[in-house]
Parts: sequence; C-alpha cells; structure tokens
Amino acid sequence: MRRDTADIDDLLAAERFLAAEARIAGTFGRIEEAAAPLLRAMRATGRTTYVTDPERGAIWGHAFLRPPYAPDAAAEWFVAWGLRFPDGGAGWGGAHPPLPRGVHAVVALGAEGEPGPRRRSPPPGRLAEGWSVLEGGAVSLVAALPLAELPAGPDAMAEALAAWTLARLQDLKAALPDLAAG
Repeated sequence: MRRDTADIDDLLAAERFLAAEARIAGTFGRIEEAAAPLLRAMRATGRTTYVTDPERGAIWGHAFLRPPYAPDAAAEWFVAWGLRFPDGGAGWGGAHPPLPRGVHAVVALGAEGEPGPRRRSPPPGRLAEGWSVLEGGAVSLVAALPLAELPAGPDAMAEALAAWTLARLQDLKAALPDLAAG
C-alpha cells in the first residue's frame, strides 16, 4: 500500500536527517569541489551539489552533458554521483553485473527524455572494471562502491569518496565520445 502522507516514523527519520544534513552537505561539497574542474572541462551544465531522490533511493548530485559528451541529442544526458540506499527506491534492478546490496556510493550516466537506440553495453575496453549496465530507466551505466570499503572517519571518508567519484567521472569522460559516436 502506497502512502502519500507522513507517519510518525517518517517524521522521526526527518528529525535525524536534519541533524545530519549540514554534515551531508559538507561531504557533497567536497565531492563537487573535487569534480568541478573535470565537469567544467566536460562542458557540463546545471550542476546540483545534491538532492534527495526518494523515488530512486538516493542522495546525489548531478550535471547535464552537452556534445561531445552527450551520447544522444534526443535526450538530456547527465552524470550523477552520490549515495544509494537499495531498500529505498526503484529503477536500479536488472544491473549487469548486479549492484551491491548494502548502502553504496554511485557514479552514473543517464538520460531524461527519450534517448535513441544505443549500445547495450559500452565499447570493449572503454570503461574500467566496476561498471554495471542498466537497461531502461533513467540510468544506463553505474559504478558502485560499498560504503564499508571507505575509511570510517568522516574527513577521511569524504576525501576517499571525492577521489573515487572523480576517478569514475574521469572514466566516463574518456569513454563518452566513443559512446556518443555509437
């Protein structure tokens, strides 16, 4: 049964989120600071530091792509980075290889709108190991890192998350012109 209004558990969860929100914003700020020069080099627009996305079970930032980094001009392509909570959203099923079952960091390439026909997978050798392909939905490629693989301390975790995100965005930057060319 789908509910459209909050119950007491939702309100208590919101209280906990608000207490942590400034720290979450600081972590995402570090990620964006690390990624900003690369995103500028990719001519990315409409950058968002982070938003909550309950539909997809994620907290993530994103930026929109323009040619030559947009795989198809018929859709609005984006790169996104953040955290995914597998129990909290849809649209990530059917990933090959499967995504982690627990909370994990993500970097994704996706589209809003109607992308034209495209490869079912990236060109051989163009993306490093660790990328999953998703058919359908808004996200088509995603890299994931279980949070358990990050350092436990908040500053070290933020730095490691920023470095991992930047490396995955660099993977995409290298592969996108070939993906766009088909």
